[in-house]
Amino acid sequence: MSALLLFLFSCSEEDSSAEEENPSETPEEAVDSFNYIALQNDGTLYTIGNNTGQVTQTGRIPGIEFNTIFNSVTSPGSKIFIYEHRFDPPKGILYIYDKQSGKTVSAILDFPEEFGENTALMSLDWDEENKNLVGITREDLDLPTSVKPVKVVRIEPDTFKVTTASEVDLHSMGYSNVYSTSLIGQKIYVVTLKNSNWDPDLLEIDLENDAVEVLPVTGREAGITNLGYSGNGHTLFGFSPVPNSNLIAEVRPVTFNVQDGTVKEISKVPRISTLNFAHKTFYNKEAKEFAELIGADNKKHLFKYRPSTGEYEMIEIPDPNSIFSVVNIIGVTEL
Repeated sequence: MSALLLFLFSCSEEDSSAEEENPSETPEEAVDSFNYIALQNDGTLYTIGNNTGQVTQTGRIPGIEFNTIFNSVTSPGSKIFIYEHRFDPPKGILYIYDKQSGKTVSAILDFPEEFGENTALMSLDWDEENKNLVGITREDLDLPTSVKPVKVVRIEPDTFKVTTASEVDLHSMGYSNVYSTSLIGQKIYVVTLKNSNWDPDLLEIDLENDAVEVLPVTGREAGITNLGYSGNGHTLFGFSPVPNSNLIAEVRPVTFNVQDGTVKEISKVPRISTLNFAHKTFYNKEAKEFAELIGADNKKHLFKYRPSTGEYEMIEIPDPNSIFSVVNIIGVTEL
């Protein structure tokens, strides 16, 4: 009996020693390499850690009151262009935020006489070839639809001069609302509606030839929105709404080749929802990934997708109350 006890005791000591020599491994703590810059509609700024999802309120864009138009935000280089429209009295204000210095300048846009006094920008994209901004305008933005022209303009970033960029008038084709845009070369890809019901078309506007084409988004009954472009190739990234879903604002992440019309859904992604349908998806050129805020399982997440590998990642926002729904990723800083 004593020999048996001695044996058991010895085994226990050896097991204990083995556990001490080989402690259970703990997962490495996530460390951020980038901070995504997020903007709330009232001008409040946040950073979101790319690996931790940690949200920090960092300040605000001075002057912005409430009505930031998220699809009219674009961020080339160190500057971020942000458009806000006011209705009483009507005026459009373009803000230029320098993410390195944190300083902001702004100007009230003076549209040509052919435009009405209540003209607003429904989109804004940076044209790298011409080093200026391209936007789509509409009068009476406060009304569900408008009978006025829907035109394409260019804006010089130094002088804020606004000129008509194309003879294309989307209203003449029955369109009145623009939800998301992306510029590839001299072609604007536009998610637009003919009425207030969600039945979008994806248009290709050729600025050089004043031509418009409706592109079929095969297999996606509710189209695609929240467009993003990596700056290379012919493929857009975006989110396709799921019709008749029991999950509010459910979407599926997809890619769309503008040359051959191929649509591919990102595989193995759980059910997710968008925070809003009218903006662009931000692309981080350094990390080579798209970044978007989404909802899943009653929580907010940072959704990241790398087109080079086809892989995605969802980072849970630790404190969902730290950021509101009317917010969008507009830039990034490397740590």
